[in-house]
Amino acid sequence: MGAIRNVFALIGLLAVIGVVYLYVAFEEDIQAIRSLDPGAQQTYAQMWERLKETGASADATVWKVPLEEGIGPDEAEQTMNFVANEHNIMNVGELPLSEQVELMTGEEQRLLKIFQYCDPRTAMQMVEYSDAFSAYLPCRIALVEDRQGGYALYSLNMDLMIHGGETLPPDLLEEANEVKRIIRDIMERAASGEF
Repeated sequence: MGAIRNVFALIGLLAVIGVVYLYVAFEEDIQAIRSLDPGAQQTYAQMWERLKETGASADATVWKVPLEEGIGPDEAEQTMNFVANEHNIMNVGELPLSEQVELMTGEEQRLLKIFQYCDPRTAMQMVEYSDAFSAYLPCRIALVEDRQGGYALYSLNMDLMIHGGETLPPDLLEEANEVKRIIRDIMERAASGEF
């Protein structure tokens, strides 16, 4: 009986040593995780689920909104520009990539057009917070024809930018969430053709 008690005591001691070791070894990581925005865990969990589902990092970091039945690319484009104007966000550029490739190769391409939207004041606030945010600017929405002839809108999932690190300052957090709301509204209304 004493031998069994000693084995259990040894297992308990090893478990305590293991826990202490892990805490010491990962203390810096634990502190870093605690300093993240409260929405970080959910943001990374959703990204991880999408990554497991698709196996593609790009798919895990974007929003995709398929165009509804009967909504064509021209109607979606008109709606996007209307909704952007309604929200007072600037269309700062369009890249008709598939048209350009057709001109270069002489071969028909499936549709790929990128629309760029920006609120210059919010953009400057973000860069004032971190120069690295410049890589996220301007907000882009891609209109893509898939291989089966369907259409969808794609944009970078802004949750990672907004909630993936330390909590943004309150005024910047509010502005970033507003831009996110606007981009989502542009995509969803364009996909349904809702002016």
